[in-house]
Amino acid sequence: MTPYYVTYAIFLACFVAGLLAKRLRLAAIAAFLPMFYLIAARGLVGVDSAYYLQLFDAIRYLGPTGANFEPGFALIVASLTNIFSDSFDILILLGCLTAGLMLLAALMLERQPILFLAIVIPFFLFDMTMNGLRYGLAFSIVSIGATGLVNNRRWLFVVCTILAASIQISSVVVAAGAWTLIEARIKTFAFVAAAGLVVVAVFGEYIGEKAAANTDLVALGGTAGLVPYVITLTILAAVSSEPELFKALKLPIIAIAVLQTAAFAMARYYYAGLRMEGVVLFLLYIVLAVRFARMNHSVPSRSLAVILMAAAIMSSILRLRNFSDEQGQNESPFAPYYFASEVIA
Repeated sequence: MTPYYVTYAIFLACFVAGLLAKRLRLAAIAAFLPMFYLIAARGLVGVDSAYYLQLFDAIRYLGPTGANFEPGFALIVASLTNIFSDSFDILILLGCLTAGLMLLAALMLERQPILFLAIVIPFFLFDMTMNGLRYGLAFSIVSIGATGLVNNRRWLFVVCTILAASIQISSVVVAAGAWTLIEARIKTFAFVAAAGLVVVAVFGEYIGEKAAANTDLVALGGTAGLVPYVITLTILAAVSSEPELFKALKLPIIAIAVLQTAAFAMARYYYAGLRMEGVVLFLLYIVLAVRFARMNHSVPSRSLAVILMAAAIMSSILRLRNFSDEQGQNESPFAPYYFASEVIA
């Protein structure tokens, strides 16, 4: 666990220093780099890593249809198997690509990337690059597309959404929700509804299979899903406490609060609820980042900054606890962490 403790300690120190010095862009890059090193230098680490390697090998010998991936992701992996002889190299490359795209999107979306520091780095970065590769790559592409919503380049957002959907279908929920809550116009609602029908028509069978699989997984019960729920409500409360922000963001605040409450309630019974909580939290990041950029709200108030810092601490504790709890439990757990040089001859 030591590598995780060290990188999270550096992250929190950078966050505090960035707030005090009002140099959050520099703080975000400084906090990101040690984590990126762990992503790039890891051995067989990450709960789903062993699973991905098996399917990458299947694609290597059977082609894009060798694994039950969305077509875009299958084609990417198939193309990379022609370049890399070791599937592990593909695993690392995709993780690094996802991390790089997330940092680039954050620096493009936020002049002072406090939301990236508060939400993405502590809660998502390791999970989307060392575990859920498909959703991580797809969400990072949606984030790049979201920069088009800031500069009225909607074509960029549409193109990125289509690409992301071909990699991991749940990214459609993030993209559709973000566009709807950011634009909040009748035309946007109509377009999103029409696009949703197309997605269901094209991927209906696949979506049904995934939904059935997640429904069959029973949630852990107890406090499962409580932390992302509390983090979401904490950030929403912080934004709502500032009259100017609440007036401008009333609809997104209410909608995300309702969605996350529904996801948390679902998590009492189904594992799909836990996944949906992560989707809604990432949706919150995209919506706030784009709306803040449009409002030219780049410098957070002291109270908002403190609450976002508290959210980052909660996320950090959750992730470190998760890594510790699943230590050595499957073929490729998060802990103990192995550097590639320790496990690859």
